[in-house]
Amino acid sequence: MFDNNYMHKFIEDICNDIGPRESGTEQEILAGNRVESELKKFCDETHQEEYISSPHAFLGGIRYGALLVFIAGIFFWLSLLIDFNVIILNPIFDILFLIIAIVLIVVTISYFILEVMKYHETFDFLFPKRESKNIIGTINPKDEVKNTVIFSAHHDSAFEFNTFYYLKRFGQITINVGYLGVGIMFIAIILKLIYFIMSIENPILFLVFGIIFIGFIPIILVYVFFHSYKPVLGAFDNLSGVSVLLGIAKFLSENKNSEEIFPKYTRVHLISFAGEEAGLRGAKRYVKAHYDELVSNQTTVVNMDSIAKKDFIVIHNKESGIGVKHDPIVFESLFEIAKNLNLNAKLLTLPFGATDGAVFSKNNIPTAAIGGLNLKEELAPYYHTRNDTPAVVEKEALGQFAQVCVEYLKLIDNQN
Repeated sequence: MFDNNYMHKFIEDICNDIGPRESGTEQEILAGNRVESELKKFCDETHQEEYISSPHAFLGGIRYGALLVFIAGIFFWLSLLIDFNVIILNPIFDILFLIIAIVLIVVTISYFILEVMKYHETFDFLFPKRESKNIIGTINPKDEVKNTVIFSAHHDSAFEFNTFYYLKRFGQITINVGYLGVGIMFIAIILKLIYFIMSIENPILFLVFGIIFIGFIPIILVYVFFHSYKPVLGAFDNLSGVSVLLGIAKFLSENKNSEEIFPKYTRVHLISFAGEEAGLRGAKRYVKAHYDELVSNQTTVVNMDSIAKKDFIVIHNKESGIGVKHDPIVFESLFEIAKNLNLNAKLLTLPFGATDGAVFSKNNIPTAAIGGLNLKEELAPYYHTRNDTPAVVEKEALGQFAQVCVEYLKLIDNQN
């Protein structure tokens, strides 16, 4: 039915011929070119859409933020040493050190919330610009176009997360503890400033906070070395999703004369985004450029990300980190299709991170995200690590995801 060997060979070829594909690099563009050359075999039309972004802004500030927190802690301790008369300075320095510490932590918290958690591009102006290209293939229906379905994935690959590779699940816990530590430190500094202004003395309390800060120094080091600048192969995340796009295109092309399979009224866009690992930059540029078209064409979106094991599919109903809920009409339909195909289907929240699908849902385009990553219950050893190789992707899984997508396409087309 679906050419599983073709899809898996595509993954192997990209990994062998091009290798890792950091966002905004020549390797990412070469991979996009290869995707388009494959889509040309099966689609009515293909094209590339170039955009400019600052891909390093998304994660590149993490280590600097950690260092700012460390420096803020030093200023807190300098203020504390003034209180204990270990350092003899004018009291004005006490308040000055606290204000500097507050500013440093506010900058860090702002970066983490706006840039890393919510995927805004607030700090992008501090990082270099790079060129990337989204790849779009289009298959037109037999008759009049009444609506559009987008199947999407991304062809760039992530930097290796040292925290996940070396610390495994404990690394994920460490990240959350780090957030807690920064919060405690921020409260301590604000409280000390208030006490100073109100002439309330409680040096022992703030000495305890200072000792707590020292205890968090190993966590700060984890953040400094959170990720390397060496991208992984990204077979699982997310050449697997891209290969399914190609598998769908090949299948529809081979069944163009089938009344049962080929769409009559539904245009199909097969989109491989760039820059997903750089904060969904490619998807954001696409939605911004095509928003009116997406709405007027009654578009629905199925985004695929990170496929590995056969007989298992995760359908995300929301993505908590970025604060997005997907459309129940879309994800419930996909859930029913997966169950009817006897797959072990789970309807789950994505607890952290985000997919390209979140960009569409955030703009009220009916969307759901599907994949094989269950971050709510486990941290796969190949997620953003050097273990993400073609060997972890099972051929049968690719065919099963392609079948889910084609069944969804039939459902949408039959509604016309």
